[in-house]
Amino acid sequence: MTSSTRILDTQEIEATDACASWFMKEGIRLMHSGNDADTALVYFDRALELRRRLPTEVPMHAYGLAACWLNRAEALTSLGASHHALALRAYDEALALLRPLPLGDDARYYRRLAIAHQNRGLVLAAQSPLALADAIAALIDAIAVLDHAETMDAAERDDLLAVVWVNLANLQASEAALVSDLAAREAARRALALVRAYENKDAAAALTGLKARHVLCQVAARRLSVQGEGETVMDDVHEATDLADEGLALVREWERRGIDRFRNLASDLFRFGARVYAYYQPHFLDEFISEQLDPQQSAHAFVQSREMQGSAREIGLLALADTVEDSRTEPGNSKGSLNFPRMRSALAAGSSQCNSSDHVERP
Repeated sequence: MTSSTRILDTQEIEATDACASWFMKEGIRLMHSGNDADTALVYFDRALELRRRLPTEVPMHAYGLAACWLNRAEALTSLGASHHALALRAYDEALALLRPLPLGDDARYYRRLAIAHQNRGLVLAAQSPLALADAIAALIDAIAVLDHAETMDAAERDDLLAVVWVNLANLQASEAALVSDLAAREAARRALALVRAYENKDAAAALTGLKARHVLCQVAARRLSVQGEGETVMDDVHEATDLADEGLALVREWERRGIDRFRNLASDLFRFGARVYAYYQPHFLDEFISEQLDPQQSAHAFVQSREMQGSAREIGLLALADTVEDSRTEPGNSKGSLNFPRMRSALAAGSSQCNSSDHVERP
């Protein structure tokens, strides 16, 4: 049905849709170029008003109207927490239009439905910790959509699926409980498996892979913090050091190409890796630190960056503090290493979500 009281003829429908498309593209331009969400919202709302006049029993018109709601939701989300309730309503309106579409007829329907579920979940999680279960359920819905998206390009589908998996892992890890950590670990591993083959070729895949490793390190830090010595612990140690080494090697590779957007994640992995090595394998610590601070293995700007130099200073200060602490203990009781429980602070804040909320206007 159309929300207009008058049925439009074919020529009017085409003209109205074309006008709405112009408003959408202008709003997208504002969001991308100037991040002017307030003004972009005006354009998206104007497009929404126009497309509400179109017959949504036609799938492409329903999709176009859903795109208006989704872009409205994105603009509202970027305006901050005070606008989250309105953003959630916009996502609900979009989902109501997208769910009934014949998904197999157009790969874009699957993609847009999955993104709507995911981004609604991320807004729910940001809005309130009490909504975390609903947020996780929304991301699981997004994965279910993509699992059936046979008409999507396989590479595009895997890329989006990896993003959803890593965002799900991040939310699950934020619960900091045994069961949720196991779920987060599985989700992060799934994300990493989807991007590992091309994360050194595609920067977006690299970001997903690094965020997956970040979640895995959070889980490893909690596991190691409550375990005693033993063979099982050392398995976790080897996994933790491999994650830090792999992630930092990937960042160094991208830094050599002039891409510096991964430095915050590198800083976390650097501090985390140093603390694991210091506590469990101190004979490898100097080698690990030297490798990260060697400009010949990455780029001078990376080594001298605020993020890496700050992490190096923190590692040094913690080592000094633990040396003083160890000097007060009985001989033989010290490992001469960083205080292991502090490891969790390197990753406690978690990583931000991967963004798959590209603004949309149908071609």
